[in-house]
Amino acid sequence: MPRSVACTVRTASRAETVQFGTALGTRIRHGMCVCLTGPLGAGKTALVSGLCRGLGVTDRVVSPTFILLERFAGRLPVVHVDLYRLEHERELEDIGVFDTLGTDAVLLAEWGERSPGLLRAADIVIEIEPGDGDARTLVVSATPPLAADLAGCPW
Repeated sequence: MPRSVACTVRTASRAETVQFGTALGTRIRHGMCVCLTGPLGAGKTALVSGLCRGLGVTDRVVSPTFILLERFAGRLPVVHVDLYRLEHERELEDIGVFDTLGTDAVLLAEWGERSPGLLRAADIVIEIEPGDGDARTLVVSATPPLAADLAGCPW
């Protein structure tokens, strides 16, 4: 799917990264795929925690690195996957991840770049670039019309 940069956001702390995720999560109105990319320790799980909060999830969100997938109930169903340990994309097929695409579920994929199929299907891609200390740069790209809705970000 073609995407364009909607905004670039700089956060100075984990709390600010979570806060941005929360604001973005509140703007999600229907099922979609959101892929997060960035190196180990970049803040992907912090951002997912905020996204989940904005989607109305009240459960504690941790990275499902060892279980690969976790489901949450919010104002929309949320499927959180961590692809760090993914060896073959067919593992995602085996556990039904691709079946969530096109439904009312919001699929949040950490290490999204490890699945070409999910990355192609993503409505939003957030590239996280660590800076000094807890500083982060978040580059948010989205498909039109999402890019227009998110243009310039912080709301």
